[in-house]
Amino acid sequence: MGNIHILSEDVISRIAAGEVIERPASVVKELLENSIDAKADRIEVSVKQAGKTFIGVRDNGMGIEKDDLAIIAQRHSTSKIKRFDDLFRIFSMGFRGEALYSIASVSEMYLRSRTTGSETGWEIHIKNNVRSNVKPVAMQYGTEIEVYNLFYNVPARRKFLKSENFEMRKIVDTFIPYAICFPSIEFILSHNKKFVFQLSKKNRKERLCELFNFEEKFLYQISKRFIDNSLSIEMILGDINIQRAKKDIQFIFINQRPVQHSGISFVVNSIYRSLFPPETFPFFVILIEVPPYDIDVNIHPTKSQVRIKNEQSIINVIKTMCEEILESTQPKQIYSIQQREHPDMKTSDSVPDKQQFFQDSIFVSQPSEQTMFEYDFQENLLHAKFIGTLFDVYLLFESAQRLYIIDQHAAHERITFENLVAQALDGKIKTEQLLVPVNIVLTSQEMMVWETGGENKLAEIGFQTMKWDNKTIAVYSKPAGIKDPLIAVKNILAESSITNFDIETLLKKACRGSTMAGQQLTEKEAYELKNLLVKCRQPLTCPHGRPTIVEIEKRFIEKQFLR
Repeated sequence: MGNIHILSEDVISRIAAGEVIERPASVVKELLENSIDAKADRIEVSVKQAGKTFIGVRDNGMGIEKDDLAIIAQRHSTSKIKRFDDLFRIFSMGFRGEALYSIASVSEMYLRSRTTGSETGWEIHIKNNVRSNVKPVAMQYGTEIEVYNLFYNVPARRKFLKSENFEMRKIVDTFIPYAICFPSIEFILSHNKKFVFQLSKKNRKERLCELFNFEEKFLYQISKRFIDNSLSIEMILGDINIQRAKKDIQFIFINQRPVQHSGISFVVNSIYRSLFPPETFPFFVILIEVPPYDIDVNIHPTKSQVRIKNEQSIINVIKTMCEEILESTQPKQIYSIQQREHPDMKTSDSVPDKQQFFQDSIFVSQPSEQTMFEYDFQENLLHAKFIGTLFDVYLLFESAQRLYIIDQHAAHERITFENLVAQALDGKIKTEQLLVPVNIVLTSQEMMVWETGGENKLAEIGFQTMKWDNKTIAVYSKPAGIKDPLIAVKNILAESSITNFDIETLLKKACRGSTMAGQQLTEKEAYELKNLLVKCRQPLTCPHGRPTIVEIEKRFIEKQFLR
């Protein structure tokens, strides 16, 4: 007798369920997506013991017809697709018809639903894949699904569930992305009959503040839509006040589907690297919309990963948008947490716990909009008195009970960049001929970029270059204001392709070569740099988003000395 046999339907169903339902959070995910697909604008999720004993999801969506209940929760039963080609035109969250089937295979499930055209609701009960007859039930319009005793018939999987706190954290982590992506839906999450979230309908920034207790002034929003609707991107980025020890509040959505995308995540975190201390990470939300036929959402059982057509081009657009939004941030202001919470506290007020005060007192923040209008920031800085330098990098100025610290490198980058952009707009960038050509040794990747359009792109902004040998190019001229052509050229050629870069993008990268860090400035040069910076269109950041100015109020310094 042979050793190969066909598995029973019961075993097959439990194996299949394991691919989709890993833990209680998986059930919440699948049921949330069904409610969203049903066009609900109110979704209530309730769980007991972190979903181990009970998970309930109730919505006010379009409901399920009585006739459909007879075949619902059978394998591959779905209303989302009919033909294979429909897989490349997915407009819904779910589409394979495995969610309810998988849940019903490893739990006891009650499903009730009522459509707007029905005088009553209808209920079905499923356990061990044995289905009850459909029976009428009194209920409001929408759908209710109750899941009891998850994995009761798969004891090995139930045994490996983690603690209640851990599993509840997973449920919250699953719940939050949908609440972010769909702010026009009212969401409720409760655990053991206690509310975790009660989220009313909001705009997206308000929803984020409600979820994470952010202050809206610390969030920056930008959006871009291509004319042909081939791509739409919305981004909300946290400023320097929102720093995390890990990447736990970073969200990427593609066609309203929360996904993981290492390429996008890497680019955004890289841009923040120059702004944040080591081992700290930013908050961001990125929502991408592309035509359904440009993505494949069927490459992972939980649909947490997707393939995107023209992926690198989309990443380049995101990178440019991030740099643009971080350039527009306000100057950082440093003050104590006590001042932030009690702005009217006098400097002579006592501090009850000195140890805690010194641990928590420094708080880096953006001044509020009201603070910015209490005085003329640019006017004060323009008339500020130069009082010295720090580490041969930072220029110190004093004015109106405030200390201004200017990063001379970042400031010079901003000044040089805006001068070069102005020249480009006038039709010609001023260049300087080099008495002795600068030879730059390139990597093979950099040489490929130079040979495939890089030479012409460099020439557009004033770098005249020629190939010296297989590894080297010679630079004969450079834009006026660029101190180090080697750094500037290498920075530009480090990109995988620059053929689509406009002049402004090229100049941003070239301005890395306008370094002044470590160069000692005279008092006259310090005043000149400060005055030129104040007159810039965007004086508060360098072209790459790093702050140029830090402002410290006198009262903050006095607090450090307990005055």
